[in-house]
This record gives sequence, C-alpha cells and structure tokens, in this order.
Amino acid sequence: MSEHDTNPYAPPIAILSDEEQYANEGSFIPGGRKVPAGNGSAWIGSAWEMFKQSPGTWIGLFLVFMLIYMVCAIIPLVNMLTVILMPLLMGGVMIACERQRESGELTLGDLFGGFQEHLGPLCIQGLLTMAFSMAIFIPIAIIGGIGVAIFAATGTGFGAAAIVGIVLLVLLALVAMFMLYAAMWFSPALIVLQGLTPFEAMKASFAGCMKNLVPGLIFFILSFLLM
Repeated sequence: MSEHDTNPYAPPIAILSDEEQYANEGSFIPGGRKVPAGNGSAWIGSAWEMFKQSPGTWIGLFLVFMLIYMVCAIIPLVNMLTVILMPLLMGGVMIACERQRESGELTLGDLFGGFQEHLGPLCIQGLLTMAFSMAIFIPIAIIGGIGVAIFAATGTGFGAAAIVGIVLLVLLALVAMFMLYAAMWFSPALIVLQGLTPFEAMKASFAGCMKNLVPGLIFFILSFLLM
C-alpha cells in the first residue's frame, strides 16, 4: 500500500487520465479526444500562420499537387488510380507540415515524401477507400436501379412512395459518404506521422471525427466560405 492509502493526512494526489497525459505531451491520443467547438476556427488560424512562414513554397506545392492530380484524372484508366494517388499526395503534405513545424523549413520535394517513406501503407489506404466505396455505393445503385425498373415495368410512374424511396436512398448515400470521409480524413497523417497501419489509421480517424462533429462542421463551413 502507498503512503496515500495508509496516511489520512497525506496530500491528495491528482491522477491524470491517459488522455490528459497525452494532451499535455502533445502526443497521439489513441481513439482521439473531444476538443472545444472553437477549434474549428483555430485550425484555420494555425494553418494561416504556417502558410505565412513560406507562402511561395506552399503556393508552389499546391499547384504541383493539383497539376499531378488533374493530369492523372483526365487520362483514361489512369484516372481509376486517383483514389490511391490522393493518400500519397496528402501524406506528403502532412510530412511537409510536420517538417516545417519542427525545423521551420519547407521544400517542394516534401510533397513526395509519401512516395518515398510510406508508399505501401498509403497505397493500401487508397485501396481500402476504393473497396469501401464500392461496398457502399454498388448496393445503393442496384437497389435504385431495381426500383426504377419496377416502376417502369408497372407503368405506375413516380408517385409519392417512389419519391420517398429516392430521398431515402440519397440520404443513405450521403451518410455513407460522410462516414467514409471521416475514416479517410486523418488517415494519411496517422500513417506517415504515427506509423499506424492503414486500417488502424482509418479507425482512429473515424473515432476522432465522430468525437468532434461540431468543431469539424465549423471548420468545413468556414473553409467553404473562404474558398
């Protein structure tokens, strides 16, 4: 037994949770933690401060990012691989952010850090994203197609029931898309900065997003207005 257990006059001991300990150290918190709603705007402010340190390099990095992605997107067959390309490029952006945070330096070559250091895991994350997308939307498309065929065959037209069914399918697709993007959002960063496996990264990303729906919504609204 400790002194605190046997001595009623011993000073109280503050026991920090693992989450608080990780937060104080600025380290990765397994499962994520909930943050105040104001962080939704604070994230944009922090990004602006990073951008001001190397505005020219960040603009160049963004232009190279978009050029690579757009060229691949318009090439037949190659455009099917853009879902794999995106995690690789985003992994490079996360590496660039971390290196600037640590050393204050940033180069265009950092964009390709994902290809150089974490090629396999980031490609697997892209393949998982593709697989989950197909698992979500192929059944929805099949159900929608069957419904349209039934109404066309019976000649009943699109009445109230059909409209309700279409609305429900659209809502289901939106919810599924949101859940998929929640699993994707932090995955590249967790893979390249924390060394998580692709599945672990997607699971942790989803948990973090679910715990921070309000600040995340504020962030996306402000980002949309700024763009």
